[in-house]
Amino acid sequence: MIVRTAKKALAAMLNITYPEMCVACGAPLEGNAALPLCAKCTAEAEFAGDLMCPRCGAGISRDPEDVNKCPKCYNIELNFRQAVSLAPYEKPLGAVVKALKFRNCRQFARPLAQSLAEVLRRQDFTQHIDVIVPVPMHWLRRFSRGFNQSELIARHLGSFLGIRVDSRSLRRTRHTRPQTKLSGAARRRNLKGAFAVRRPEAVEGRQILLVDDVLTTGGTMTECARELRRAGAKVIYAATVAR
Repeated sequence: MIVRTAKKALAAMLNITYPEMCVACGAPLEGNAALPLCAKCTAEAEFAGDLMCPRCGAGISRDPEDVNKCPKCYNIELNFRQAVSLAPYEKPLGAVVKALKFRNCRQFARPLAQSLAEVLRRQDFTQHIDVIVPVPMHWLRRFSRGFNQSELIARHLGSFLGIRVDSRSLRRTRHTRPQTKLSGAARRRNLKGAFAVRRPEAVEGRQILLVDDVLTTGGTMTECARELRRAGAKVIYAATVAR
């Protein structure tokens, strides 16, 4: 009984580190899969195409009026110029993000960043970015988790795009409640004053790509972008794995 339990535990650990099954549905992975998703789940993930809101990166319909009236960001203040995301945060891609964050699957950060880099290369602004800044994590949460998933993604993204990564200038100064179960207004109140730029000279006059794992209401990105703008950043763009 003990040996059987140990074997199951070892198999589970090896599948996390070297996954042989799709993290979303459990189907066998093909040998050349870029992400730990099977072909079916990859197709269902609806990776970013042309039908994205030019402000917040959310998926929109084919109605031309939707471009100016995105239900996700219409009449909402955003302190960044444009957001780009890889795919919606539904089960196929969301399962990969959750595995990265909550199951310590740090190896997933690289393929996620590689896929995001391919989407970003199609954006005109990418060639003008001076520096990539990951959304910071409070030291207490980082100590608990052991790493900042946004920083991991940003570092791989910087390598793929050939852009410098600055993970020291923007800091999280206050330990906030998790955003998951809060409404949009509550999220904004929760994040008020939670970030600060400690090295203004490093961001002043720069065009910055702000990177996070997930963009939901845009509250975190907006607060980070606000502080970067106060410190003199020229233009701020946002990039996330999921939207």
